[in-house]
Amino acid sequence: MKTQHYWDTLQLTFSTDETGAAYVRYMYDKDELKAGYNIMRERRFNHDAFDFPEVIITKNEALTLELNIYYEGEEEYGQSFTLHLDEAPEVEVTVGTEERHAQLNLRLVAFDEPLESDERDDDGRFDAWA
Repeated sequence: MKTQHYWDTLQLTFSTDETGAAYVRYMYDKDELKAGYNIMRERRFNHDAFDFPEVIITKNEALTLELNIYYEGEEEYGQSFTLHLDEAPEVEVTVGTEERHAQLNLRLVAFDEPLESDERDDDGRFDAWA
């Protein structure tokens, strides 16, 4: 009999630095990721220092998460991604132009398996899932 599993958390690593050395990491609980939710607007970022893309949840299911990523005012250039816990749980995204860009790494995490790190996200919310 196959054990049923599902993802609990979306982990986002975000950088606007070309080297990727400067980045922030956040975790989002599956229950807060409703269709239409913009994950970049719900956390403490310095919006004056960085130009953040929109990351909009379009569908949230037991094994999959669908999202659309674009810069404000550039919706027609949006990129759609589907993360699937068993098939493609992680995606590396570069969005924008040379002057206005960001790198994002999005990963579904299932806590039926231990995390590789005990690191807290920048809001200190690791304990919410541990």
